[in-house]
Amino acid sequence: MQSYSLAFSRDSEHRLWLTFGIASVVTVIELLGGISSHSLALLSDSGHVFTDVLTIGVSILTMRLARKPHSSTRTFGYHRAEILSALVNGSTLTFIAFLIIYEAYGRLLQPSQVAGSLVVLIALVGLAGNLAVARLFLKSWRSSLNVKAVFIHAIGDILSSSGVMIGGLVVTFTGYNRIDPAIAILIGILILRNAYGLVRESTEILLESTPKHLQLETVAKAILAVEGVNGIHDLHVWTITSGLYAVSGHITVKAETIDEGSRIISEVSSRLKNSFGIDHVTLQLERQTLEKIQSNEN
Repeated sequence: MQSYSLAFSRDSEHRLWLTFGIASVVTVIELLGGISSHSLALLSDSGHVFTDVLTIGVSILTMRLARKPHSSTRTFGYHRAEILSALVNGSTLTFIAFLIIYEAYGRLLQPSQVAGSLVVLIALVGLAGNLAVARLFLKSWRSSLNVKAVFIHAIGDILSSSGVMIGGLVVTFTGYNRIDPAIAILIGILILRNAYGLVRESTEILLESTPKHLQLETVAKAILAVEGVNGIHDLHVWTITSGLYAVSGHITVKAETIDEGSRIISEVSSRLKNSFGIDHVTLQLERQTLEKIQSNEN
């Protein structure tokens, strides 16, 4: 367990610290710019980036927790801390999204004067920061649920900053102020979509559902293909944390092959590791009685 480091590498943590700094600066700049320009879209984008700051902070904390060794009370260590933080982040994003949409609706009914040129300038700064963040995780965004969340947020921020900039240009050249809350609503919907994905994925892991990329029947067939295995039941496959999968089950073997238990377990474990990337294998051998063998043959 302690050797597992794919999702919690120090390289990822270093990148997260850089992202934390960039996102914090962008948040403050967009917040001040949104207040000065009276742009709800810019304030919404600032709120969106601030959720990234929270996400990254929790991600760094959970990465450090995951390195702590397991104990007699936490036999899997702290790997699930990542999943819990992803669930909290998703729930927080959902709340912020609805708040943005609510405020934007009010602005659509009663639009306020927006300083379009200032919005464009601030949005360009935000766009540059978001592009830098996305580039940091371009090659490693699939390595963990939290790293994936940060990358998805960055892509969302790029789109929202681009939208805010376009809205600022529209206000500058046409004076149509309703475009600002309209873009804010689109940002809110974008946040809501991302939040739903995080909540759904983290909930599936906490419910110990079978990983999406695995079929229980396929795993069972792989086990049954091992010489000496007659049957498999009580088979469970689940995700401990991002990229770390576990399986447990009962294997039925013929009476004369019970002495080959070590070989069978070793071969099954190797096959599950190589074919499905399952690292944690717990299997119980059960002796198949002579009566059951004869019954099956008949």
